[in-house]
Amino acid sequence: MRWKPKQPMTTMTARLRLVSLCWLLLLALPALAVEFSSLTADEQRVLEPHRDTWSQLDDKTQQRLVRGAQRWLDMDANERAEAGRRLARWQEMSEARRQQIRERFEAFQTLPPQAQRELRQVAERFRHLPAHERAELRRRFEAMSPAERRAFLTAMQATRRNDALRDHWRQMPATEREATRAMIDGLTGPERRAMRAHMQALPLAERDSLRRRLLAMTVEERRAFLAEVP
Repeated sequence: MRWKPKQPMTTMTARLRLVSLCWLLLLALPALAVEFSSLTADEQRVLEPHRDTWSQLDDKTQQRLVRGAQRWLDMDANERAEAGRRLARWQEMSEARRQQIRERFEAFQTLPPQAQRELRQVAERFRHLPAHERAELRRRFEAMSPAERRAFLTAMQATRRNDALRDHWRQMPATEREATRAMIDGLTGPERRAMRAHMQALPLAERDSLRRRLLAMTVEERRAFLAEVP
């Protein structure tokens, strides 16, 4: 069922609502000043309530509002309806709950890119679960202490990495699997730990490239390489 406002909105109210939605659609960007006159006509229309005070906003705020406006303009009718529902839920939250969400977002922004990608993938899988399962998982997560939440997310990331590695291993040609297994068996404990840590810091595609490089090395070259891995 499509979302509809309960009462007709004036043009100014509608514009203010668009601006509010833009704030919910922000992405972190480098702080670079933006001239209001340099915006497209559609962007200026969405951000019209800020025209008179635009020059007083800091560069980071300008960038965030512009990106929010761009995302709003790229949405179709259904996506805008969903954004409206998210805004309604946000406005119904207590200030304490909003602050909690802001802190989680800030914590997410500090994660390495690989960890952010993994969490987005987990979130996508979560969205496809049945509603009752999502509700139960959300209830259990909310009941956790901060330390328990960190441990839970770390375990989820580890599970995701292990699943990806198993899939990749199964898809590897049999001859490469045997050569890779023989290489790993020939490493010492510290060398295995060094290789594992170095691999985990790389995207999956780059890990495969590194594995082939290691396979092409002699035993002495491989040991020298792993000894220099941070």
